[in-house]
Amino acid sequence: MRVIRSFVLCIVLVAAACLLAPRALAAGLYASTALLVLVACAAILAHLGTLTSLLRRPVRVETAIVRPADRERLRNRALLDHAPIPLLYRTGDGALHAANRAARRLFATEDRLPAAAATLLGTLSPERRVLRMPTVPEAPPRTFALAVAQGGGAGGVTHFLALTDIEAELNAADARTLRDLLQILGHEIMNSLTPIVSLAETAHEITEHPLDPAAAETIREALATILRRTRGLDRFVQGYRDLARLPPPDPRPTDLHDLLRALGALFDARWTGRVQLETTLPPQRVIVRLDAAQMEQALLNLLNNAAEAALAATGDATAPHPTVWLQGHATSTGMLIAVRDNGPGIPDAYREAIFRPFFSLKPDGSGIGLSLARQIALAHGGSLTLEPARPDTRWRTAFLLSL
Repeated sequence: MRVIRSFVLCIVLVAAACLLAPRALAAGLYASTALLVLVACAAILAHLGTLTSLLRRPVRVETAIVRPADRERLRNRALLDHAPIPLLYRTGDGALHAANRAARRLFATEDRLPAAAATLLGTLSPERRVLRMPTVPEAPPRTFALAVAQGGGAGGVTHFLALTDIEAELNAADARTLRDLLQILGHEIMNSLTPIVSLAETAHEITEHPLDPAAAETIREALATILRRTRGLDRFVQGYRDLARLPPPDPRPTDLHDLLRALGALFDARWTGRVQLETTLPPQRVIVRLDAAQMEQALLNLLNNAAEAALAATGDATAPHPTVWLQGHATSTGMLIAVRDNGPGIPDAYREAIFRPFFSLKPDGSGIGLSLARQIALAHGGSLTLEPARPDTRWRTAFLLSL
């Protein structure tokens, strides 16, 4: 508004000077004529100064107004950023770029993927394949399904990539398959064991008054052996039935400090004086939602296995004192509990087999403990993994339970 008023004033002054100056000159008023000319020149100069300042003023771009040519591009960018699946694209120079917010968060980059991250994806092919990648520091890697499509070369893009997190689906499928298997095995084996136990007990009672003492003694010993083994097998199968009938967890807010302290007390009650337990609590209280009874059972199985493994290494005179480490801390997605020991370690060939039911590396092991612990972790939406061996640590075996 001030600029408009100045512009109007300049026009009025110049017009007035142009009208009055000739009359003043004709009347012989030379001083008045000169004054009018000076006023007109000053008005013209002021007007030119105003125009110059307007030209130098920065032009504000109204961002709220989107050109039609950019509207579709912005809409597509917004849709990509809201997609929960990490999306990538590959350009003609072989570089991989993050196409949306989920991909930028996963690979911690704003555009181009680091060489190490690109290597994890391997050779691109149209076949859908599964790969494991770390997502959060100090947490086990997760399983992704990688889908690749040809880009057609438009805009220099040669391939489009989509990463789908299928860790939860795989865990749920494994849990269902394992539960069905255990139910079938438990039913079939119990049908066979029940008459065997009954007959063995009956035969054992009959031989309490034998006709031939020597033969009866032999029969009694044989039947006692059968009875002892069948009862042991009966307890063995009952354990698998308990694993198959594991109830759904009842998650409630639980203090991680209290959970780890309770586990330490249970461990010391059984292993004090033989195995040392070193517990590391998180620096601040951590509240997590879990079924405390089930989680305590799972972790106690891990601790007992760790204690037995640590004791198994004491045959070597140079072996360190049997020690188990229990550590828990919060992560960006939940919590992580580690159980480690300085036992002989687990061979690489058995890293996955140890979680299968019926498998045990101990001569008298039932193979239930680790399977039950993993089932409890999966039922909570988490995972139980075996950390790779590291030569620079005091421990030889480390199990990581993450939620």
